[in-house]
Amino acid sequence: MRVFGINRSQNMLVIILCFLCLSKITKPQPTSACVPGWNGTILIDCENNNGWSVEVSSGSSGTIISVPGFIGNAIQLNWNIGTGDWVQAKYTFPQPIDLSQQDIFGLSLKGSTSDLKNVDIMFADVNNVFYGAHFEGINNIISWMKNLALPKKLFYWYFQIRPDTIPLSIDWSQINRFFVVVKRPPTLNPLVKTGQLTIDHLQADRAAAWERQQQFEQITYQDTTARNKAVQYILNQQRITGLCLSWKEEPSPKAWLYDQSLALIVLTHEGMWFNGVPQNQPALSAQAMVNFITAKQKIDGHWPRGWNPDSGTELADDLWVGDQAWWIIALTQFAEKAGDANSLISAQNGAQWLSSRINQNGSLVPSTEGNVDAWWAFISTGLFAEANSLQSYLMNKVWDSEMRYWWRGLINDSIPDPVIAMDCATWMSEFAKSNYVQRPDMALDALRFIRRTLITTDTGESNCGFDGMGPLSIWCEGTAQYIACGGEGAEQFLAELLSLQREDGGMPGSTDSLGSNAFGWLSNWTGLSSTAWLYFALTRSPFPNDSVTAVEPSYNFPLGFKLYQNFPNPFNPNTTINYSIPRETYVTIRLYDVLGNEILTLVDEIKQAGTYQLDLQTNNLTSGSYFYQMKAGEFLMTKKLVLLR
Repeated sequence: MRVFGINRSQNMLVIILCFLCLSKITKPQPTSACVPGWNGTILIDCENNNGWSVEVSSGSSGTIISVPGFIGNAIQLNWNIGTGDWVQAKYTFPQPIDLSQQDIFGLSLKGSTSDLKNVDIMFADVNNVFYGAHFEGINNIISWMKNLALPKKLFYWYFQIRPDTIPLSIDWSQINRFFVVVKRPPTLNPLVKTGQLTIDHLQADRAAAWERQQQFEQITYQDTTARNKAVQYILNQQRITGLCLSWKEEPSPKAWLYDQSLALIVLTHEGMWFNGVPQNQPALSAQAMVNFITAKQKIDGHWPRGWNPDSGTELADDLWVGDQAWWIIALTQFAEKAGDANSLISAQNGAQWLSSRINQNGSLVPSTEGNVDAWWAFISTGLFAEANSLQSYLMNKVWDSEMRYWWRGLINDSIPDPVIAMDCATWMSEFAKSNYVQRPDMALDALRFIRRTLITTDTGESNCGFDGMGPLSIWCEGTAQYIACGGEGAEQFLAELLSLQREDGGMPGSTDSLGSNAFGWLSNWTGLSSTAWLYFALTRSPFPNDSVTAVEPSYNFPLGFKLYQNFPNPFNPNTTINYSIPRETYVTIRLYDVLGNEILTLVDEIKQAGTYQLDLQTNNLTSGSYFYQMKAGEFLMTKKLVLLR
């Protein structure tokens, strides 16, 4: 038998070749290298020692030599702190330079093993006014920190050598010196008093003029193999306590609340329930995790931050609001899909604990990441007044309207902490493009900003991705966050991540192991959070997708059952509840008090497929919290509303 003039053996070969071709088409292929994020005006190329000198404190010494660099040559500061306090490399510009129009600097550094970890970077003007920025943990990173993006707003008044008693502002149009300083911390007598710090290519640019992303990029990758492997990995990490191991290779097993939160969202997405009863393994695993952590909730509403996953022994309880918020986000999603009112009450108690920590300035903590986590937790639990307070803070206090990105935070309610951080860009972008905020333009600006400033390769130059703050090496979780958020080039970066997924379905935290308190901890251990974020990159964002102020478009046949959060909430005296059903079904919606007593029956009849609006009047009810629950066939969902008289 012949097919199109090809014999049977040739036909089989053609089939095999076609299969291989299709495999290459259906699975994205990683690129071999990163496209540089940005290149500005070179201020110092470091190709030779010209213009460089060493200055030292009494008891210290140092030299400068030329060595191979990140690009071409670099200069290396060899230092011996001795009994002194500092050693610094100084570059003197031949003529003062004008940096008044620049708003971001780039510098590449490479440290060495040493007890002295801290470095100051300074500029000085012709009037002897010095502005500097302090970096902790940077001097003992022994790989290249490639083109570190340093916003000008990082630099503050350090000192001035002149008789004025009032600190003067630096004249950025008359800069004549640049310094890299190795310092002895006030409380440290180092054992290792010598080391090297290599410096390469100082550049400057105007980030405010950078072009920004025009639209969110949607993933088209459809193969479910990687997704299924990630889910199976998470299931395999669960222990008898119900907790999941955070890092597979860690010698001392730990289960961190943040990691459990992400795992619970994955298991909830994959889980199936019928009348509140788990129907598959993800649902059973989710229930086991919730049972353990809910039982550990403290009397004030918060949870411990870490446990031993095998014994259930509490390991940490530091009250970090970010992890508390993530568990609330996860718990509300579980409660709604499983129809578990007790879990919703637990989440609400946690949210009340978070609300008790709001400061007069409207924030909870100086960290932007922690505040946006809490905002999502308040949205998830219907605490809209608290969410509005945080929203005002996040929109007005930590958004850089000139460079168009979110700072890492704000110190003492007045001093910018403008470090560039992945979490602040991605989680804040999800915040900005939500229907509550409706500012997708801010999200697109921030995503393009980190696309330029945090892109990097691993130390072997073989993989491409993003770091959390560095850029130092690839942080797989942060790269997946960028993809899930719709960043430019998402398909390319997904291909990079898929090439790193391990046989057991897990994802490494990083392609390198580079411990540092400067840019976060990077490890090639297999991580629960990095695996969960790969799942989100392949599916959808973990943030609640029904946190909207308006009903979905009214289709003739809704895609599924849906019970929306009432709006407004809190309310007085009336509020609106919307719900959707995809087919003719008997529907009940009932109102309960916090003790579970039925107060009102709002709906109790057969409904045709459609989207409905229910206007709830509460003239006979007292102030307080209530729950409304919808049941339609196997669908069961509960939400909370708050009446304020």
